[in-house]
Order: sequence, then C-alpha cells, then structure tokens
Amino acid sequence: MKITLPLFLFVFAISAVCQVPNINDIPITDRGTDYTLINDYKNLVFDQKNAKITFDFISEDTSGTIEGLDFKINFNPNDTDNASFSGTAKVSTLSTGNFLRDGHLMWEKFFHKRKYPTIAFKSSQVVDFEGNTFKVIGDVTIKGVTKELIITFKLDDEKLSGTASLYTSDYGVNIHDEREKNKLNIQFHFPIER
Repeated sequence: MKITLPLFLFVFAISAVCQVPNINDIPITDRGTDYTLINDYKNLVFDQKNAKITFDFISEDTSGTIEGLDFKINFNPNDTDNASFSGTAKVSTLSTGNFLRDGHLMWEKFFHKRKYPTIAFKSSQVVDFEGNTFKVIGDVTIKGVTKELIITFKLDDEKLSGTASLYTSDYGVNIHDEREKNKLNIQFHFPIER
C-alpha cells in the first residue's frame, strides 16, 4: 500500500500530539504534588562541649552530674523515622558534691568503675508527639545490665532537654535494699549549635 505525503503528515501530527511526556521533563511544581524531599531536611547540630547530664537521687535528696559524654545524635524534628541517639558517659566523672560518697560509688558493690567504666545508651525508636515533644526509646547499659529506657525530650530554639527515671537496683547498683528507694531522675541538656 502506497502512503501519500498528506496521509504521512496526518499520522505524524497525531503521534506528536498524543505523545506522553517524560515525567523528568515536567517541572516539580507542575506534577500536582507539593513536598520537600527527605534528603533536603537538615539535622540539628548539638554542642558537645556544653552538653550535660544531671540527676536527682530521690530518697537521699541528692543531686549530681555525670560527664565525659561521647554522643552522636542524628535528629531532625521533621524526620523522626530516621532519628537516632547513642552515647556513653564515664562512670569516673560521677559527682554528687561529696568526695567520700563519690569514691564509694566507684566500688565493686556499686558502679564497679574498673570493670564497667562507662554507661551507654542506644535508641531503637524516636516517636513524635505534639508540642515539640519526642519520646526516645532505647537501651541503657549500666554495670553490664541492659534495660529499656524511655527519655522524654522537649525541643525549643536553644536546646533539646530530656527527662527519664530508672531504679539503680535494676542494674545491680543497690544503694538501698528497697527498690523504690533507688529511684533516680535524670535530666539531659543538649544545647543546639548556632
């Protein structure tokens, strides 16, 4: 069958009009979706030097600090699915403001500093709640014992502040015989770098 020039031009024109464009040739704004790519999110950077952990030993009405922090926080409030928290603190830096008491806490009966020189934490999940509140769920290891710990963090323009509670006797650190008297409230202070 012989195709005439007018028929050829007609078929060519139809195919050109009906051709589906490549998705990559369409500008993002015309694709019917308004979104930001996850990879465009920026993680917050925290001030390692001025970060600190404080605690209150409830039954003794005693407060203190632990230092020697080495931590890695991968956190963006808009992308909690990819967030992670991990770090260690040196047992030898534990301070309650009483030299003799601090020395006793290093003994084998308590924190056993020589065998277990660090306390470690590693998150398994970060959950976003309303009002810039985040629950960080993970495992804390003290004196070779690992248990789940949930830290509640609040985020503001200057810092990420967290709170958690545990019982030292759950980790073999028996200050008192009764579990309830071994309650420790912990505060985490992570300033945001500018």
